[in-house]
Amino acid sequence: MRSHPDDVVAVQLLAILNDADAPEGDRLDAAMDLEDHSGAWFEQEIFEILRRERFESVLAQHCAESLAGIWARQGRSDRDFFPELRGPALREVLGILGARAPHLIPAGTGED
Repeated sequence: MRSHPDDVVAVQLLAILNDADAPEGDRLDAAMDLEDHSGAWFEQEIFEILRRERFESVLAQHCAESLAGIWARQGRSDRDFFPELRGPALREVLGILGARAPHLIPAGTGED
């Protein structure tokens, strides 16, 4: 797993996710494959997709699931971004982290 923009597969996945003309199935498949990659730049791109999707869409849910998987694998979460999570994306993150790394869930995190 690479942690820089030289990760060609990660760059391709993000390109698919950011292509509004890409078929929905391709975008959802790309979102599910995000977990296999990592890096600060990569997470920032996922954050932007989640924000653009307003944390609500099926695409956002798949991206959030992959993001939580990255965090669980790495044993850390982004404490600055975590408070932005809401709705279905938050539920996905809490579900994955709750099962795989509950210690990464900030105290008091929950839905409003």
